[in-house]
Amino acid sequence: MAYDVSQIIPITARIVPNGIATANFAEALMFAPQTELPVGFLPDTYRTYSTLTALSVDFPDTTETYKVMARWLGGTPATRKVKVWGAATADATITATLNKARNVLWWYWSFFTKDVYADATKVGLIAAWHDTAESFFMNCQTGTSATAIRVPATTTDIASVLTAAGYRHTTTEAHATDPYAGIALCKHFAAVNYSAANSTITGEFKKSPGVAAEDLTDTAYDAMKLDTKKCAFYSLVELQGSNDVGRWLNTWSHSSYGEWMDDVVNLDAFVNGLKVALYNAAAGQVTKLAQTPVGQAVLIGAARGICEQYITNNYLGPRNYTDPDDGLEKYTVGYEILTKPEDILDLSDADRDARKSAAIRIRIFRAGAIHSVPVDIDIF
Repeated sequence: MAYDVSQIIPITARIVPNGIATANFAEALMFAPQTELPVGFLPDTYRTYSTLTALSVDFPDTTETYKVMARWLGGTPATRKVKVWGAATADATITATLNKARNVLWWYWSFFTKDVYADATKVGLIAAWHDTAESFFMNCQTGTSATAIRVPATTTDIASVLTAAGYRHTTTEAHATDPYAGIALCKHFAAVNYSAANSTITGEFKKSPGVAAEDLTDTAYDAMKLDTKKCAFYSLVELQGSNDVGRWLNTWSHSSYGEWMDDVVNLDAFVNGLKVALYNAAAGQVTKLAQTPVGQAVLIGAARGICEQYITNNYLGPRNYTDPDDGLEKYTVGYEILTKPEDILDLSDADRDARKSAAIRIRIFRAGAIHSVPVDIDIF
């Protein structure tokens, strides 16, 4: 037998793992009350449904769970699926229910039945939980609660309470007769593909077929637009007898930073993408990522790739700004990475021993969205 070349050239093949993927910001979880669960669907478990027809086998159209999901799985834009969690009646608080579910799975959008939305204590706990968990809560208000929100002098309504608390991951919408109208707005955000060009959206002006557009008084509109309430609404838009039938307007979150709903959702997606890119850059090395300028450059390149992606999808955009470091007026394409590869040479001994990189400092600038158009006319 001839001498095997492998004795001269031994080759070891290493398969590089794929790493982790970005989160799916279309993931939704419906919390179904135990009283509506079908036989065999145990509390503290979940099932996945891809169509309203499939869901109706377990939840007939007379159930509140079905009515909520008709807004998510029915109509346009299309959503692909939903998970339904069996909420245990014995849970001490709604926070306990949320924590049980989070220990099992991850989701972004949370939906509940109208009895939960009508309970101000539960709504407050849900809003607080979502800020901690970095998922989003559409607070759907109807009936007497919607009426209270639409009174300018009222300060104890749920929109005012949530705005005073400054919850970033909650938006309140009010509709006189539809207890689940706001879920239709969430569908627009769930349809965003962050890898595609010009794909990020604003909630403003979106249409939700199937939701009845309201025709309200100026007092009601003005109340919902107050900085102390920030309540979204689905309304007719009229000009001199011409009507645009149904648009979402005033789509703020309750953030104390003055953020719109899309500001919060898009930032969550950006941060998730950045974490994934940096983790995969560090963990995807066959050998190691050295604490050298070369290693630091790999991390900076990963961060830059996400920033470029979010310029492409139109979350970030150009502007002039005043640099807080030197006070100079500057132009940016939508982001600035201030860290340089050689910054790692100045790591402290403690950080080097802890095997840290140099901190990556990034400034990002939102492209924003135009919601109103001021016009000045000079007539000669």
